[in-house]
Amino acid sequence: MPPSPLHGRRALVLGASGFLGRWVTRELLQRGAHVLAQVRDPARLSPWHTGGAEVLVADLAPTKAGTELLRRASPDVVFNLVGHGVAKDERDPLLYQRLNGLVVLELLFALRGPSPWPGARLVHAGSALEYGEARTLDEQAVPRPGEPYGKSKHLATAAIADMRAHVPAVVARLFTVFGPGERPGRLVPTLVAARGTTERIPLSSGHQKRDLVYVEDAARALVELAELPAETLQSGRYPFDAPCLNLASGALTPVRELVLALADELGIARARLGFGDLPPLLEEMHHPPVPVERLHTALGWTPSRDPRDGLRRLAARLAEGLA
Repeated sequence: MPPSPLHGRRALVLGASGFLGRWVTRELLQRGAHVLAQVRDPARLSPWHTGGAEVLVADLAPTKAGTELLRRASPDVVFNLVGHGVAKDERDPLLYQRLNGLVVLELLFALRGPSPWPGARLVHAGSALEYGEARTLDEQAVPRPGEPYGKSKHLATAAIADMRAHVPAVVARLFTVFGPGERPGRLVPTLVAARGTTERIPLSSGHQKRDLVYVEDAARALVELAELPAETLQSGRYPFDAPCLNLASGALTPVRELVLALADELGIARARLGFGDLPPLLEEMHHPPVPVERLHTALGWTPSRDPRDGLRRLAARLAEGLA
């Protein structure tokens, strides 16, 4: 396999201690990049994922913090994986606007130059919630986000659309990413933790359907988007005639099927699965199958449509102690 175009290049990962950030950092290190891992709390870093990265401690909430970080890092590529609102206790209106939207605008103006990092590109993690009540999930559809997280994430996408002529940039709209390292309280870590107990496991009905992508595939896709030539990202031609690509598998799986398969993989008795014990979440997004043709055209592949592939890899990672 030829060397990665990112081999030896300076890759700044914003949010490197988060679920996705850890795996993106690891993917970059495996491809020989010089990784600069931005974190607020270095104690949250995982040595297995980020060992070998240069750690930059910085809080991006203050105004101009992003610009100052770019001065310190002088990156060739920036991965923005920072966000506010994923965890249930993150509901600060000001941080929605700042971390999900304004930071990206700040980065774009800094990367536009003049700067010591001409040609640096930006890969931004967007969200399926940007679509909101849009009738289609095609990337050229007009988004209609209805809740604060989706609205603030779409601010970033709109800014990237406006600035792509000056900064090579792309938005990867994530749907449901799963795997080792998710926040406690989410479905996968709940089942993983239940291996050591015997009680009934409270769950929703599981009838809701999700487009499921294993975290290592999501990280690989983000890194390979950054490996594309700058002129490709800025071409304005298909698949980059829209500022965003859906990072998804293209298949919908009932959550109940995922739970049953993961329980079997982990050796959890199905009788313990309390389907229907919990009410559905109000913010849950119900959507049709996700178009992934643009992602396939850009990368030549898409994540597996069968989440059991990811579950087998998850079990292997758990055996390595990466819960």
